Amino acid sequence: MNCKIKLFISEAEFARSSLAHNDSPDLPFALVHVDPGDPIPLDAIGDAELVVVELRGDDPRSMQRLTGLRARRPTLPLVVAMRDADLATTRALIRQGVGDLISLPLQRAEFSDVVNNLLAEVTRSEAAANARLAPVVAVAQSVGGIGATTVATHLAHYLHARSGPHGVCLVDLDLQFGNAASYLGANATLTMEDLLAAGRRVDGQLIQSVAAHGSEGVAVIAAPEHIAPIESVDADQLLRVLQLVREEYDHVVLDLPGNWANWTLSAIDKADLIVLVIDLSVGSLRQARRRLNLFEQTGIDRSRIRIVANRVEKRLFKTIGVQDAAEALRYPILATVNSDYAVVQSAQDQGVLVGSIARKNRVATDLAALAELIGDELDKD
Repeated sequence: MNCKIKLFISEAEFARSSLAHNDSPDLPFALVHVDPGDPIPLDAIGDAELVVVELRGDDPRSMQRLTGLRARRPTLPLVVAMRDADLATTRALIRQGVGDLISLPLQRAEFSDVVNNLLAEVTRSEAAANARLAPVVAVAQSVGGIGATTVATHLAHYLHARSGPHGVCLVDLDLQFGNAASYLGANATLTMEDLLAAGRRVDGQLIQSVAAHGSEGVAVIAAPEHIAPIESVDADQLLRVLQLVREEYDHVVLDLPGNWANWTLSAIDKADLIVLVIDLSVGSLRQARRRLNLFEQTGIDRSRIRIVANRVEKRLFKTIGVQDAAEALRYPILATVNSDYAVVQSAQDQGVLVGSIARKNRVATDLAALAELIGDELDKD
């Protein structure tokens, strides 16, 4: 089998395994001796297609390195090797995106079965990924209340106008405080919570049933009605939902939460473009820089990131300018959106977009121009 498997395990634990005494020509792997509490350098993982990592349940450092690995490489297939994993631990690891668990000391037969099964699942997923998939735009915010959902809803609307017969779906991933459905005037009876709870039963038909449609024609998968802990989200199930959404629509827009969890990075990893919304304030720029640092640390290429300055005002007195923001962030500003809080709030209260009540309003024209830029970039890809 032509695959790249890396096994990260302590020297003493490997010596106890049957792998130490049996060649495995049918399942070659690269062995890296590392104690369960020591960090795993990213360069040691390299271009591995699957990794097996030793975990010590009684060592907090061991769990921390696993969490860090999932955050830095959210799509990498991962098998955990540990002793005496109980049901609660197993469930917690699966929620973190671990593909499977294997017992210590390692036995050749079990090792082969687990790794082969996971590699087969990866192959099936890659085959599905080669099918027609809609491009994804993820809209992130530097700080809360900055108007990112306004940008996301208008972006979805204008992309809808240039989409094919399947249209656009806006997925509200602000699972605690999302308002995208109400901004679009959509009355959702089912929400993302229903899709996350559906498990393997989720399919394209269920996606279409959950998606509500507002007056602007955009399909929206709404945030849950009640506040739930964002860490409780099953990352694998979320990715399964997003995969199906991409199969059902021509464009997908993700409205990301202000508070991030490990699954947020998993969702971002699926985005063709990431639109980071800022305003021209010190606090916003500071938090935007932290977001950008996180993107860089997790391997998100800067070519996928676009910065949009929202609520930009012309003032008589000296303030932070667009060029100042670009220099502070070390990223160019793709577009600016004018500030007109009263008109935007009025539109949101009515469940419509700004252009519906003030077609020539500067906010509406700026957002239409932004969507044109984003649409052109997606078409090039």
